Amino acid sequence: MSKNDSKRTFIGISITFSNQQELIDIQQRLVAIINPSAKPVQIANLHITAVFLGLTSQKHMQQIDSFISSMSFKRSSQTLESIAYWPNAKVVCIEGEANNELANIAVQLAKMSKKLNLYQSQHAYRPHISLFRQVSSIAFEHQSIGDLLNTSETSKSNKFNPIVINIDELTLFESQTTAAGVQYIPIKSWPLI
Repeated sequence: MSKNDSKRTFIGISITFSNQQELIDIQQRLVAIINPSAKPVQIANLHITAVFLGLTSQKHMQQIDSFISSMSFKRSSQTLESIAYWPNAKVVCIEGEANNELANIAVQLAKMSKKLNLYQSQHAYRPHISLFRQVSSIAFEHQSIGDLLNTSETSKSNKFNPIVINIDELTLFESQTTAAGVQYIPIKSWPLI
């Protein structure tokens, strides 16, 4: 398979309709304090990435399938409790500390990615869901988004509650660039035990 036949992929965790609605509510409350050119992540693209793989051949996908099918990854719940701005990536996200099960999944998948000579992240794993891209608001240089959201004039209506994501399957996604923007297409899913 040539490089042109490879797909840009990652393994992620899909979220429920209820979680999507909670995240859309947070996006709507943040839009007033983010630069107007920032792009909200589409509802269908909201997910937690377990590992980014980069360009992946059909052979790699078969090896990934064999690896994940042979593992006994356990179901868990992941809490995301803080809003963060990642200036280098120009992303606003909701994030949290990885629970033990998700941390194990991320470590094992990173080892698999390394063994297959796929993409290797230079950052420690931190579960998150991107809410906005292309964020460059000056407000982030002086105050965290969490502070802006929770201490505004209408703090009672702007309070942010942690979101709990049930992790019951892993999905291999292809990242496709289309005229309508980036779309994450599920290729294969594996239920967790």
